[in-house]
Amino acid sequence: MVSSLEETRKEGGYGIARMFLDGRFYFWVCLVIVGFVYVSGVLCGRAMPFYSHNEGYGDFVKILISAPFLFYFGARHTLEPSTGSWRNAAKRNMLGFALPFFIALHWFYLQSIPQINYSLTPQDLMRMHPVGKAVFIGAGLLILGLAVYHFVLAHRENILVKYACALVGAIGLLAAVSWVLRDHYYVHIHHYFLFGFFIPFARFRNPVSLVCQALCAGVFVEGVSEWSMGALWYAY
Repeated sequence: MVSSLEETRKEGGYGIARMFLDGRFYFWVCLVIVGFVYVSGVLCGRAMPFYSHNEGYGDFVKILISAPFLFYFGARHTLEPSTGSWRNAAKRNMLGFALPFFIALHWFYLQSIPQINYSLTPQDLMRMHPVGKAVFIGAGLLILGLAVYHFVLAHRENILVKYACALVGAIGLLAAVSWVLRDHYYVHIHHYFLFGFFIPFARFRNPVSLVCQALCAGVFVEGVSEWSMGALWYAY
């Protein structure tokens, strides 16, 4: 299997304009739209499936605006191009990406478990039920293991330094902004943001990375459709 870095070199680079000539981009956008409509119209039962929790089109527009960026920095590295075997592309993109993406849209139902509070504010984490704490600790260990594995993949592609700097830098920026605003604002990490954040970092032509990115994308779309693309900082 060709790595994303080798593929980019073989293609002679991948400019923004080229993205709009790539069939994978439209596949990705269709997934985002269908996922949003499915969560809003079917799972949430809204009469207008392009509405989110705020009962307006704003969040649908926002997710469409974010789609090209998430494709360029994330999904284009994992989705199989149709320039080779269309059977391989269909199998990888449908079974390896679309199926986990659709499964992740049902994060909607996990929020009905009363012992688990998915609100990631410092106060809510302190008051969390022991079962919820156990779930979050287990999820944290899983994420840590997957992060280590992705560092290994980055090392194999000779981009470990850039990869690590981008990840640590992004987390550091969020932490720095939260610290500067701490006297007047508190941070609330919505699940749409938490999972959307990792879409560009699960960007390797590897089955584990492919499924991880699909799951992250599904929860990202579910979160925006069900609740909204809410802010990260709120006034006390």
